[in-house]
Amino acid sequence: MSDQEKTQPDSPAQESAENLPQPKVTIEDAGALRKRITVEIPRARVDAKFEEMFGELSRSAQVPGFRPGHAPRRLIEKRFGKEVLEDVRNSLVGEGMGKVMEDKSLQAVGEPEIDLDAITIPEKEDMKFSFEIEVAPQFELPDYKGIEVTKPHLEITDKHVDEAVESYRQAHGKVVEVAGGIKENDLVTADVRLSGDGIDHAHADMELRVAPAQVEGILLEDLPKAFSGKPAGQQVSLKSKVPAAHPTEAWRNKDVTITFKIKQVRRLQTPKADDEFAKQAGFENLGQMRAFLHTRLEAQAATEQHRAMQAQVASFLGEKISIEIPTGMAERQSQRLLTRRVVDLMYRGVPREQIEANLEGLKAEAAQRAKADLKRSFILDKLAQAENIKVEDAEVNARVAQMARQSNRRPERFKQEMKADGSLDELTMSLAEEKALDKVLELAKLVEPKAKPAEPKAKPAEPKAKPVEPEAKVVEPKAKLAAHPAPHAAPKPKAKAKPQTKSDAELKAKHQAKPKAKHQAKPKAAKKTKPKE
Repeated sequence: MSDQEKTQPDSPAQESAENLPQPKVTIEDAGALRKRITVEIPRARVDAKFEEMFGELSRSAQVPGFRPGHAPRRLIEKRFGKEVLEDVRNSLVGEGMGKVMEDKSLQAVGEPEIDLDAITIPEKEDMKFSFEIEVAPQFELPDYKGIEVTKPHLEITDKHVDEAVESYRQAHGKVVEVAGGIKENDLVTADVRLSGDGIDHAHADMELRVAPAQVEGILLEDLPKAFSGKPAGQQVSLKSKVPAAHPTEAWRNKDVTITFKIKQVRRLQTPKADDEFAKQAGFENLGQMRAFLHTRLEAQAATEQHRAMQAQVASFLGEKISIEIPTGMAERQSQRLLTRRVVDLMYRGVPREQIEANLEGLKAEAAQRAKADLKRSFILDKLAQAENIKVEDAEVNARVAQMARQSNRRPERFKQEMKADGSLDELTMSLAEEKALDKVLELAKLVEPKAKPAEPKAKPAEPKAKPVEPEAKVVEPKAKLAAHPAPHAAPKPKAKAKPQTKSDAELKAKHQAKPKAKHQAKPKAAKKTKPKE
């Protein structure tokens, strides 16, 4: 075969895609929140696609005995016909599905369910294929303008500041060995032996905190009581029962005695709350430190107050609206939540066997939460559309920068990683939901909480002796404070300052992007962005 046999040029009459007849789309109900879509591709579009792909091959294909672009068309079709047939099918399916998914009135969610291998291209007739897709529920928003929202009263007292100072002291404390009796939360090093029917197991130099804990997969709730007051060198024994789901099958459901030979006792020693301690933490004196903590707690209170009001709005909308959630979307969301929960439990040291024993309960919990999350997402998405709420790039960048600062990361790199794993889209949707809730708050009627009736004061009996002041209970604050705040950042205390809705504390709150329901799904075949749920 010679080079004189050349490919026929593309027909000048070949129609452009814009001038070709458009695909015909038929939509039918296929169950609750499911649609069956049938797409019919006109033969003219099928033939044009073959011409397009064979034309590209004719110009670039490497065929033995011919220079690129000089192989005859019939040889190209014979050599590459099967591959071109698949490419044409995939391309036409992608185009057809893309057209359907771009129809905003359909409100498709998730990915289409389609068997690509079952789709064929007839020799002369139009090409047809069908697929099923879940769609968003249809519902109406209630009248949310002017609803009553209670503004919680959050007051920062000296007790709150005392607790924050105590948290600071614990964060800057040192663990030292002590010779006295054991107290709760001490750190103990002990040789441990488990004994029972067929059980004889030793563990040297085990370190544990004096608190309810698991030892070799066995829960010991009375451990603090048994250890209390015991010094190093003494021995403590506890009796328990091995759980049915214990990893060692031969131990299961058996009585066991756990003996601890205490070798070392360590305790957290915290610095005294004085001016010297405040200077080490970066302040001029203790008064300035307390003023800084008071202002920070006010900011945190303002954030909690705002979130509490947002929760009231979300609760109002959830109670007023009853919707059905797409089954497939709920199952996928439930599986994601279950996986996260299992990983979290394993990270906390819960044995896999114990997790598997409670798996059904974890599944039920994940399924319930998944439906609640998706319902909230659908409602707030519709609310954002009703109020024409948009999220600007600057808002997303500001939140990304905030999250990056909390993780000591560079914002640019942090944003790239979020974009790669899809969490940037989730963050954008989360911001839109926050703005939707804030819009309802803007239109709401804020009311002060009702004051509780004063309790009658009983006349106290005259004490015979001066009462002993009870030891103050240390309460861990909800938000941890920075270990070393800069001295110049410490603001002056304000008298009876009113919490502001927006505050610097909001920039320190950790943002967790939840999976959201993306209401405009796009198919892979059409080379569109994969939907996030």
